[in-house]
Amino acid sequence: MPPLDIARLALLVAHFIGLAALIGPFLLQIRGGSPLRLRLMLIGAVVQVVTGNALIASRRLQGIEVDELKMILKLGIAVATLGLLIAAVIVQRRRGADAGAVRPLFFTAGGFALADVVVAVVWS
Repeated sequence: MPPLDIARLALLVAHFIGLAALIGPFLLQIRGGSPLRLRLMLIGAVVQVVTGNALIASRRLQGIEVDELKMILKLGIAVATLGLLIAAVIVQRRRGADAGAVRPLFFTAGGFALADVVVAVVWS
């Protein structure tokens, strides 16, 4: 197997791990009344953006077709998710863990993350 194939597959595995780190804590905390733990979600969002871009680059380097419109939409959703989580962490640090402004940011970020998965799976 060529080294670039191995690198692309390793990036795909890292991308899935980032997805799990983003969506897993979201699903676990939806119903909870305790203060939100956002750090793992934030790390997952960063991993998603970085590995997503690296996957696009690796596909281009290998001459594999890339659906530009789909990737632009997915990147936009991923960056918006990351931005919402950054805002949620800032609000949580400044106003305290139980700030009412954190939950809407949390739910919107989680919804965007799920929407990104739907785009990835449904758009063929």
